[in-house]
Amino acid sequence: MSALNIAFRRFWNSETGPRTVHFWAPTLKWGLVIAGLSDIHRPVEKVSGPQNLSLLATALIWTRWSFVIKPKNYLLASVNFFLGCTAGYHISRIVNYRIRSGDSAGQVVRYIFNGEQGAGQPQQCENKKLVLHSGNANEYKH
Repeated sequence: MSALNIAFRRFWNSETGPRTVHFWAPTLKWGLVIAGLSDIHRPVEKVSGPQNLSLLATALIWTRWSFVIKPKNYLLASVNFFLGCTAGYHISRIVNYRIRSGDSAGQVVRYIFNGEQGAGQPQQCENKKLVLHSGNANEYKH
């Protein structure tokens, strides 16, 4: 048997090899890292603070946890480390942008935790009410 064949067989049969969830879950999670890297070119106003905060929190937790669990999962640790790096970078972009825009430190923290104020809530118009009809369309009634 060649050394390459032995190495592949050891990888194939390992506790964290491609026949287990310990391999495929972190492998597919690299998609989140790639998405975070593609957001580098996105305008900072369009980057979500709450989303990146949750990605950073899960990355920190799972990076640590991947060294505690048996078997130790270095692939899981690496993907979560880089996920934390990309999420941390985006949070730093948001903080710098908001501070330069004149927000106080408290406003920046609230923005990162809550997102844009009023986002996702129905808007009230002057003397008009927003009425939702069976999810089809929005109508304004006087």
